[in-house]
Amino acid sequence: MKKIFYILATLSLLTACNDGFLDKKPLDKLSEEAVFNSDALAESYINAIYTVLPDPFTEGNTGCISDEGFFRYGGTSTRYIADGSMTPSNIVDQNHGGPAHPTRTTFLNIWDRAYEYIYRLNYFIRFVNEKGSSMTEAAKDRLLGEAYFLRAWAYTNLIQRYGGVVLVDKPHEDLGAEFNEQRADFDDCVQFIKDDLDAAYSLLPEKTGTAQGRVHKDCVLALRCRLTLIAASPLFNDPNFPTGGVFRGTYSKDKWEEAYKAAKAICDRADVDGAYSLDDTYDGFWTDGNSPEIIWGKYFVQSSGQPHKAQLFYSLMDFGGGGWESFNPTQAMWLDYEMKNGKKIFEEGSGYDPLQPFKNRDPRFEHCIIYPGKIYKWTDKNGGANETPLNLYLLYENTEVSDFDKGKKEPVTSKKASDQIDLTNTGGSGLTKWYMPNKYISESLIGNVVYPWFRLGEMYLNMAEAAFQTGREGECRTYLNKVRGRADVMMPEVTESGDALWDEVVNERRIELAFESFRYFDTRRLKIATGYENVPFAGTRTMRLEKGSKVETLYRCVQPAPLANKNRNYYWANTSEREGYIQKNNGNDVAYIVNYVWKGKTYTVDYGECCLTISPTQKWFPNKGRNIKPQSGSLTCSNKPGVENPEDYPNYLMPIPQPEIDKTQGTLVQNPGYVY
Repeated sequence: MKKIFYILATLSLLTACNDGFLDKKPLDKLSEEAVFNSDALAESYINAIYTVLPDPFTEGNTGCISDEGFFRYGGTSTRYIADGSMTPSNIVDQNHGGPAHPTRTTFLNIWDRAYEYIYRLNYFIRFVNEKGSSMTEAAKDRLLGEAYFLRAWAYTNLIQRYGGVVLVDKPHEDLGAEFNEQRADFDDCVQFIKDDLDAAYSLLPEKTGTAQGRVHKDCVLALRCRLTLIAASPLFNDPNFPTGGVFRGTYSKDKWEEAYKAAKAICDRADVDGAYSLDDTYDGFWTDGNSPEIIWGKYFVQSSGQPHKAQLFYSLMDFGGGGWESFNPTQAMWLDYEMKNGKKIFEEGSGYDPLQPFKNRDPRFEHCIIYPGKIYKWTDKNGGANETPLNLYLLYENTEVSDFDKGKKEPVTSKKASDQIDLTNTGGSGLTKWYMPNKYISESLIGNVVYPWFRLGEMYLNMAEAAFQTGREGECRTYLNKVRGRADVMMPEVTESGDALWDEVVNERRIELAFESFRYFDTRRLKIATGYENVPFAGTRTMRLEKGSKVETLYRCVQPAPLANKNRNYYWANTSEREGYIQKNNGNDVAYIVNYVWKGKTYTVDYGECCLTISPTQKWFPNKGRNIKPQSGSLTCSNKPGVENPEDYPNYLMPIPQPEIDKTQGTLVQNPGYVY
């Protein structure tokens, strides 16, 4: 078994600083020479920089600012982003003088963190390349390759969030006193990253023999695959706005061809060389550190001494963790899980039963979402195995469905949490992706073994997307069906072509990569956010009726619409029609009747059946004037890229933190839409 590599911390070398990224002091000469001439010390130095991007096992996962889920307690970490009120000032965390929560964070704003690490990487690269090092040649090449890769990794995550950014490839004192921060054009940033990846590939070892957690040549191929897909996507490569600059690249169809070639290179490592394969089980890539699907991951040790918290799993800690919850899947998310026969719930012939809304769904639904009545397996602090049905319902005694037909009113609650058991869960369902039922978890004890930064499932989907965009529809279907054909998934094969095939491409990414911090960026790079990101946060409300020995369960959840009142899955007593299709939330009109364009047809979906008070502020993807006013039935979700100018929608790119703008006295240009 390969030796597991654990990310270490170098204490004095990487002390965090609250100043801007230019306000740094170099390592003193003695420390620099001592560290960079020692195999062991240099490795520790680089090890610490592996955390340039924090893993998502925290409260406020980026899924909570997308249409995947919400964080009930995220007032200073997620909700202000989800409701469209993100600004250059409120994105700054409290450690840097802003209002954002310092630990409950989406890690969307990585500006300070990324440049802090880039600064450290530049010192290492400069020393080894210009001053020479007495490290062994093997260690020097490997660590220099890791440094180039980690700098490329940092910059890829920066441009994904901000567009063109400041390119710094030298220690700051080497740049001279007159250096002023200026953002490079997007295409120049992409080329800079590709150059770093070329350098990294020439120096890094092969996968074989590389310790778990350390980067190798295949990591370079995987990052190039992701990078070129981002660069080719409509947000940054838009034929409607072909002129390039800081905020987007110059349009070229060739960028899709480059993305295809990059995807093929890493996919061939699996399909030709046999270096990787899809795990037999969908949960294998997070429960098994040796999963054949993982290309590069972050590995953990279960220890109460770790500074990690199992915060993603608060919603599953009712049996010892106090019932806190930090991620609730939305109705919009589970709407897009197909039925086992491959149809969406609103399609004719889907077999969807509103009285059993969780039955016969894509097997990945069962892996990812826990719902009322599902058996919840968990381990107590003594290592004992337990099974408990998840009773997320409002009990209504001496009542049956026929009583509502006779005029009985449904139960009314004034508190949003009163619809759920123990007042702990306001969404009616919970997240089980990443959960390991054989591991005890608490607020101070993480149960995970690995978070995969790159896995084969993503690479196959990148390949499918690039193949579609380059006219290779057959290859597109092949790679979609590889993912859908996983041994414990086995969804029907995709056979569509044209726009219907594109719908399958986008939806397969949504499902296969659910809760992996992709969806927030996918809706933006594909320019489909103005629809999907305005679908309201909504949860499932469940009512259990007991009358003698007769037990019935009714669900208020997302429904194809319109449904006759008698066929609704949860009764609106004494009403022939429901008001409230449009409601005011935080000054905005929120539409609860949503049109979905799917494979050439438009379907109407009713979110008004759901629990709609699960979050103090509803979702909102604003335009520049923040005056979008969706009306009943006018909100449309389509996978076809929008023709709007992203510069009129501030949330397509995130704002540069205001302190960085202030320090340069305006030299650093702010992203569009954030100056009113």
